[in-house]
Amino acid sequence: MAMEPSGQWMCNHPSETATPRRSMLQPQALRYFAEVVRTGSLRRASELFFVAPSAISRQIVNLEQELGAPLFERSPRGMLPTEAGRMLFEFVRDSDHRIERIRSDLHDLTDLRRGTVRLAVIEAVTGDFLPALMTRFSASYPGIDFHVEVCGTHQIADRVVEESAEIGLAFDVLSREDLVLQGRLAQPLQVICRPSHPLARRKSLRMADLAGERMVLPDETFGTRYLIDHAAARAGVALSVHCVANSLQLLKTLVAGSDVISCMPPLTFANEEAAGLLAGVPVSDKSCRQASLDIITARHHKLSAAARAFLEPLLGMCKGR
Repeated sequence: MAMEPSGQWMCNHPSETATPRRSMLQPQALRYFAEVVRTGSLRRASELFFVAPSAISRQIVNLEQELGAPLFERSPRGMLPTEAGRMLFEFVRDSDHRIERIRSDLHDLTDLRRGTVRLAVIEAVTGDFLPALMTRFSASYPGIDFHVEVCGTHQIADRVVEESAEIGLAFDVLSREDLVLQGRLAQPLQVICRPSHPLARRKSLRMADLAGERMVLPDETFGTRYLIDHAAARAGVALSVHCVANSLQLLKTLVAGSDVISCMPPLTFANEEAAGLLAGVPVSDKSCRQASLDIITARHHKLSAAARAFLEPLLGMCKGR
């Protein structure tokens, strides 16, 4: 109700004067929430946004009150999302993807003067292959940015399907209906060792020749590990694995400094081989000879103009251009 100058009260219709209730689903609150989900920690999220943990906590409480459901439960592993929290996180992630897609579509109208190429790649391509390609591409399209996530082959396929990345570079991707294999770059596996190792004098090796050799191998998130284990099983060889790691750089350093050996595709150690730090010997087993770097996209997602432009030189590499 409101008072007129005469002092008389009058009643206004609610549809004319009522202030609509403000939703607590504000963009900043959702960003805070999503980062706590990703990190499992209020403290780490607060460090990212340069705000006090209490401020993020208040925003999450507001979200919980607005939605009428708890979003997190505390555990020894940190803050874990409840079922409601997971649903909200999916909403935030889908919204981010839609916004990114709108931006990409708008950037398409500017003739590739702006845009972002989102990639999910294996570590093997980060040494020289991908940086060189990105540098050449940026010379032609200086306004296009990159977002690159390095992860395992199976994770890459998932990132592409869920639109966290538009293009994936992975090793020997298994066939999936929701993926499109755009191209393949032959990368036959090689045994790597230091140049003074006795195996370095061989022109080729069979998996059976590796029996008894101390090996350092990537973990099961790497597509190469699947091929190595499969080839060893077919050859009836029990490999002597001295170290397992999710870092190819660590494995290469161990090989260069000792008598252990490993198996990797050529592009992984091209720089070290050129510098005389490592030697590569082809593995003659059929599955190892047929290994490849695969370029994948999602079947039902349209690529942005920036991604389509970057895909062209990638496919050119597969065709030797």
